[in-house]
Amino acid sequence: MNQDQRRWNERYRNKRFSTEPAEIVTRFAGMAPKGRALDLAAGNGRNSRFLSEAGFVVDALDVSDIGLRTLAGAGPNLNPVCIDLDRFDIPARRYSLIVNIRFLSRRMFPYIQEGLAPGGILIFQSYLETDHPDAAAPSCRDYLLRKNELLHAFLPLWIIFYSEAEDPNRNDHYQQASLVAVKTP
Repeated sequence: MNQDQRRWNERYRNKRFSTEPAEIVTRFAGMAPKGRALDLAAGNGRNSRFLSEAGFVVDALDVSDIGLRTLAGAGPNLNPVCIDLDRFDIPARRYSLIVNIRFLSRRMFPYIQEGLAPGGILIFQSYLETDHPDAAAPSCRDYLLRKNELLHAFLPLWIIFYSEAEDPNRNDHYQQASLVAVKTP
């Protein structure tokens, strides 16, 4: 068991996480052609479950076996895989939908683009650097997107939605970057 797995397993043992899918996923997932979906850093499977119920065959990847336990036996369209994403490369042209919520690995940006099948949709949302001293976000800059970084990283795709803003559902100056894009044939 590596350090990341220990840390995330501890969080899933001691903290309660939302089981509701991310709003950006519920809003845009229907644009993707039905088929295979990849949920990167799936955690407790909140987005994976939603996608499975929407008709996708979902590979839910996460480093935490504790987080993924909620998906055990959840149905034939859900494939939970405990894996260190630092050592995972997405197979080329495999997915009609890739979801990346609150996870940042810049190393994976090209693999995400290559992993989309033509016409496939990418839904990506993660923490954004902010100057506000009271903002709720990870403290390590490695896990924070810079202004316009997400947009520029995925410019080879057709960007259909992009936003950098405080989360309107929170009052702690939490900032996020959100992107939805299509891989054109």
